[in-house]
Amino acid sequence: MMRKFLILLLGSLFLLSGCQTAAENGDTNTDAASATDSEEVKVIDVASLFSERDLSSDYDESAAVSIELAGDSISCDSDAVSIDGSCVTLLDEGTYLISGTLDDGQILVDADDTDKVQIVLSGADITSTDSAAIYSLNADKVFVTLEEGTDNTLTNGGTYAAIDENNIDGVIFSKTDLTLNGSGSLSINAQAGHGVVSKDELTITDGSYSVTAAEHGLVGKDSLAIAGGTFQITAEKDGLHAENADDTSKGFLYIEDGTYTINAQGDAISASGALQVDGGNFELTTGEGSASVTMPTEDEFAPGGRGGPSGDRPQKGRPNSEGEPAQQSGDPADTQTTEAPAQPVEKNQESETTSTETTAATDSISQKGMKADGMLVVNGGVFTVDSADDCIHSGGALTVTHGTFTLSSGDDAIHSDDEVTIQSGEFSIPYCYEGVEGLAVTVEGGTFDVTAHDDGFNAAGGADSSGFGGRGDQFAVSEDSFITVNGGTITIVSDGDCLDSNGNLTVNGGTLDLTCNGSGNTTLDCNGTYTNDGGDVTTNDGAESNPSGMGGGRPGGKQAPPAQETPSA
Repeated sequence: MMRKFLILLLGSLFLLSGCQTAAENGDTNTDAASATDSEEVKVIDVASLFSERDLSSDYDESAAVSIELAGDSISCDSDAVSIDGSCVTLLDEGTYLISGTLDDGQILVDADDTDKVQIVLSGADITSTDSAAIYSLNADKVFVTLEEGTDNTLTNGGTYAAIDENNIDGVIFSKTDLTLNGSGSLSINAQAGHGVVSKDELTITDGSYSVTAAEHGLVGKDSLAIAGGTFQITAEKDGLHAENADDTSKGFLYIEDGTYTINAQGDAISASGALQVDGGNFELTTGEGSASVTMPTEDEFAPGGRGGPSGDRPQKGRPNSEGEPAQQSGDPADTQTTEAPAQPVEKNQESETTSTETTAATDSISQKGMKADGMLVVNGGVFTVDSADDCIHSGGALTVTHGTFTLSSGDDAIHSDDEVTIQSGEFSIPYCYEGVEGLAVTVEGGTFDVTAHDDGFNAAGGADSSGFGGRGDQFAVSEDSFITVNGGTITIVSDGDCLDSNGNLTVNGGTLDLTCNGSGNTTLDCNGTYTNDGGDVTTNDGAESNPSGMGGGRPGGKQAPPAQETPSA
């Protein structure tokens, strides 16, 4: 028996040694190797995001203060509670058990700075016609717990009257750290303003939420962190929103798990800082979906071919009232600069006001699936995204280590203003302007099935400022741009270039099946050097043996070889 064990052990050590040697030799021409090598990337310190109390919905019912709501009246016999008509104020640290219906009133928290207050909703239905149904004015932290097996409803009637110096604009509005937990359900109806707002940290660890909001669904200023739960969100602006304009280290958004169905007229998930998703099931729709965006036709591209001489995309927008496509920019000179064109200033109007209004207008038309102004990382999850703008968008570096993605976009399926790194994952992209776009694109593994109106993969230096009726991405040749494929299975059908690099294009491994259907474009297109050092590349135009320079047959560039029929197997 011992001999058999030793043989098995030695065999295992041999296999491990073999795997290590292959890795050291740079053998990445297998999906298995890339999948094994993929590791989670952390851009947010998650260790301290969820405290034990955040995660626990337990409370001592015998010590809890009971508050009974009865239409237009409130009953409670505790000195920790102050009642003024249909407004009840929670004054001290402790647990408050709330049940019943309040036709027009408010739960107000006004405790000491060091107090932790737990509000347990146990079959509560609270409406405030002109303010927040729950308002945390002062405390150290407030917990809103959904009692197991109960359904709860909070509603704003359509206005927010000024009751102090604070701009109250949410059905749940908190000036303090706020945690939502418990296994019950909560329906939030914000006929005006947002669903839930925390001016500090918003933490959600459990529960079932149905949110309808005239503006954002769930908002955290310092951060929005979700451990799990079920979310059905319909929002006229963003579904999940984290933003801190004063501190770039904050305004981050983290999702550990959960189920999300979000229909947003703005972004489905948006963070002014970093965004990290470690798991969950996501069904995200923005605007009227990808099909609502009119893609440019062949005649609408700038002179010199699809995308213009610097790899820019033409402007695009929604169809006009006549159903005709939006006007496109056709001047290549206009697409060279990386700065937004100056906005005209109305007479008798200060430029500062104009700038503010312009920024607000720009923000209001962002309709991306997941967006981070900082770094964005996806470590896992199942994503079905149908967005009028980019499906996944990062203002910083973007990394995907795992996940299953079905992405339909009126713009880019995956976009980064910096580098895109994909370690593994399954990507089905049936509809997009461009499939994957960034300053540089590195693919270590995964499977890709991309159908693109323009380029399948595009690496170009610049920043994204695309939007309906606005300019497209402004890109230029850059020594920092490259596409590197080290593994994976990549199938691309495109009207533009399949792989388009403003720098080098390198294939070290993987299997690539590339079909370019666009006139004047090619399957392989680069400004720098093309190298195939171990990949299995099939093209429909013969570009593997003669990849074109950037331009794909545009004036001034190398002409793409004539299309050839793919040889039969």
